Amino acid sequence: MPSPRLVQVRAAHNVEGGLSFDRIVLEFTGGLPGYSARYIDEVVRPGEGSPLALAGQANFEIVLNPADAHDDAGKSTLRAPVSGGGLPAVRQVAMAGDFEGYVHLGVGLDDVVGYRVTELTAPDRLIFDFAA
Repeated sequence: MPSPRLVQVRAAHNVEGGLSFDRIVLEFTGGLPGYSARYIDEVVRPGEGSPLALAGQANFEIVLNPADAHDDAGKSTLRAPVSGGGLPAVRQVAMAGDFEGYVHLGVGLDDVVGYRVTELTAPDRLIFDFAA
C-alpha cells in the first residue's frame, strides 16, 4: 500500500474567538501519516546530516512517517514551494528532507510558543496552530 503523499503546505495568520495564531496546513493524498512534532535545537537534513538554517529564534521539527513528497519518478508532488512564513510567529517553513519514507519539515518561529495539532479528512490534512 502506498504511503500518504504530501501535496501542499500553506501558512496563514488567523484570529478566532479572540485568539491570534499562525496556522500551517499540510495536505496529503492517500490518508494521514504518522507524525512527531517538537521544538529542537537544530533541524538536521536527513541523509546528509547538515543543519537546516531557519529564520527566527526557535526551531520546530515535523517528521512524517510513513510519507513521501515525491512521485514514483522522484519528482516533487508539492503544488507550491515550501517557504511559507513571514507571519507574527511563523517566520519560515522549509523542507529538510524527503528520504526513505520520512518527510522532515523545519519551522522557524519568532519564539517558543504554545501549539496544537489537529487532524482532518476530506481532504487529508494535519494542521499546526502556533500562538501568535
